Amino acid sequence: MADFALIAVAFLVVSVLVTFLIKKFTKNDTYFVISLIKTKKPIALFDKAAKNKKLLDFFALAGLVIGFGAIAIDFWFGRKLSKAKRTALFLASFLSLSLFMVALDYFFGGALSSNIFVGPFYLPLVISFGLMGLSGFTLMLLVAQAFDIVSKYLLGIRSCPAVAPLIPGVQLPNVPISPPLHAWISLLIILVVHEAMHGVLGRRHGFKIKSTGILLLGFLPIGAFVEPDEKQVKRAKDEKVLPFLAAGPMANIVVMLFSIVVVVGSMAAVVPLTNHFYPGLLDNAFTGVKISEVLEKTEFCGSVFPSSAFGKFEAGDTIKEVNGVAITGPRQLVEQLQKNRLAAKTFLLERNGQEIELTLQPNALGQFGFVPEPIRNESLQVPESYSAYATAVDLFVEFFFWLLFLNFSAAALNFLPMSPFDGGRMAKILFAPYISFTGKTKEQRQKLIGKFFLFLVLALFIINALPLFF
Repeated sequence: MADFALIAVAFLVVSVLVTFLIKKFTKNDTYFVISLIKTKKPIALFDKAAKNKKLLDFFALAGLVIGFGAIAIDFWFGRKLSKAKRTALFLASFLSLSLFMVALDYFFGGALSSNIFVGPFYLPLVISFGLMGLSGFTLMLLVAQAFDIVSKYLLGIRSCPAVAPLIPGVQLPNVPISPPLHAWISLLIILVVHEAMHGVLGRRHGFKIKSTGILLLGFLPIGAFVEPDEKQVKRAKDEKVLPFLAAGPMANIVVMLFSIVVVVGSMAAVVPLTNHFYPGLLDNAFTGVKISEVLEKTEFCGSVFPSSAFGKFEAGDTIKEVNGVAITGPRQLVEQLQKNRLAAKTFLLERNGQEIELTLQPNALGQFGFVPEPIRNESLQVPESYSAYATAVDLFVEFFFWLLFLNFSAAALNFLPMSPFDGGRMAKILFAPYISFTGKTKEQRQKLIGKFFLFLVLALFIINALPLFF
């Protein structure tokens, strides 16, 4: 905690100094430690990109559907249909999107359904995505985490926060995620791509773009912006405003998908690439894997999980096989443990010259409670260049992993139906027709929708952030 406070104070001092220099030597606007770096140069590029109208329309519509699910499809297509056809379209859209979420969960090995924290909310999560897309899914995730936090507080247990500022290079107290320093590059890419697509869709629909730029906290980019003519946007038809708003988070989804392809492709290429440059190195780098420690239990975010290996494995045991597959190094061990992660595994151990076969059931985290340690082949001569090669490969994969994760986070956050996020303005437009029975004007209904989601999301944010402070 003291280290974090010291880092925060040092950062504040440097930020004040940098902001002072920007104010003194440039014409950009500054506010204590915040600087707005404005430019009009990218607007010409927006105009060129805006000529691809059909592609942009499809792109924005896809973003609208991903962001708000069946509600968006109903707004875009259903209003023009008869009541029966509109109902059929809504149900078909809801079921299709819900099944898509089920398929994703299955493809990723039950990442949601078997998750110890959100698994009990799996069905509501699927339904939420079908109805409201990523905005509904994220809302339900916040509800699930809020339930976990409150239930643990009632038992006197402190959970992990479900929302927290991710500051690359800084470990926040009680936050199990620590982005590396180079994640600032990912954040800058996210901000630029997000706002650039707002600019392109704005120009495609004829909105005047006054300026664009980057928001700095001291010397660090924390935001990017495109400044449209707000009066013009306010007067525009909903069919123009919605694509303009959906374009930003959809751009983050596209970058996320690209990052997935790069990460998966890189992981698949690492072994053949390494074997090409360093023939035989991977096969001979290790002679096996031993157990360095056996844990009695595993604690994660206030929950305690038993260790099935405790009392059965011993420090110093060598893992010879897992489910009949020979373990000659850490790579083989990881591969076998990740297969059917929650299924029981049969281990063949060597202890004091004797072989022992044990079948263990992993805990709810998919862990057995032992710490593996690779046994290095001391006779192997590792080329001096390998260290630089391995570091470069690790950095490359890690960079795109964080680009993937942070782009998903940015899209999920921006689709939330609360101002000032893009989803807040979209929700007002999409949900207002459903409460026309109130007899209020369109503007009044939109304000009512805005207030409802504002209080709902703020309440969830506060509950989910409580473990940061208490």
